[in-house]
Amino acid sequence: MASKVENGKGFEWAVGLALIESGFSLIPNSASEQNLRCFNKANLAQKNLFRKNARKAIAHILMKEEVNIGRFEYLSDGIGQDGDVRDIVIHADSREVGVSCKTNHGAYKHSRLSDNVDFVKKWGLNPDGWSLEYEEVVRDIFGRLRNIKKESLGSALWKDQPDVPNDYYWPVLDAFEKEIKRVESPSMCSNLVRYLVGNHDFYKVVSRKNMVEILGFNLFRSLNVAVLKLPDKIIGIRSNNGSQFAKTITFNNGWEFNFRIHNASSKVEPSLKFDITATALPPKLYQHHLQH
Repeated sequence: MASKVENGKGFEWAVGLALIESGFSLIPNSASEQNLRCFNKANLAQKNLFRKNARKAIAHILMKEEVNIGRFEYLSDGIGQDGDVRDIVIHADSREVGVSCKTNHGAYKHSRLSDNVDFVKKWGLNPDGWSLEYEEVVRDIFGRLRNIKKESLGSALWKDQPDVPNDYYWPVLDAFEKEIKRVESPSMCSNLVRYLVGNHDFYKVVSRKNMVEILGFNLFRSLNVAVLKLPDKIIGIRSNNGSQFAKTITFNNGWEFNFRIHNASSKVEPSLKFDITATALPPKLYQHHLQH
């Protein structure tokens, strides 16, 4: 059975096949070879679903962008670390049309927090980086986790720790909120959304069981859909509890993101991971759903 990552890359290959069927030529590279291998791992029903959704999505995007000939390439995962979330780039008429391919989820980022990575600087929020106060908090928290791992020779499990939410999740989340408020400025708000959404315009295509969802993120005026306005201030930050340990940041201009924190592995590691999703998007965002 193909993994979630393999399914995602398999769907990328199917979107490329739809482009080939529409007259576009593939620029081969290592990413295209990997995507083909992942597509071949999918079962027949999954392949048929991917092909059906890919054809519908590509036909719609080509119609919106008024392009009918050109080339395309798959981008490697490493590109995404630099803020380019596009999986496919279509080159046509001296233009680029980007496509991000997802299967059954609309997550935006899976960023890690640790005491080794200055998220303020890495995310482009402030060139001066994190504060000494934040650094002290996370060095204490992740230092304790590092010691647990070391003393157990790497065998300690999160489920055996007495109070993970209050000992680790909430202290990190509260420190994160305080740091976001500290560096808040108009440019920081727009840069944070650029970090989450991407620094290139693109169509996000989500393959689901009964439909394909298409969203047009036009921040830099290169697509034939409504232009979105980036935020310049934070309206509020609220805490989510219960089954979700998270901070939800509400910006102006219709943007809102949920930062859910969790441990990415069953074993204790000196880092925590965000699952970042959009809980609100600008009303102007182009959205189209094609049912089966």
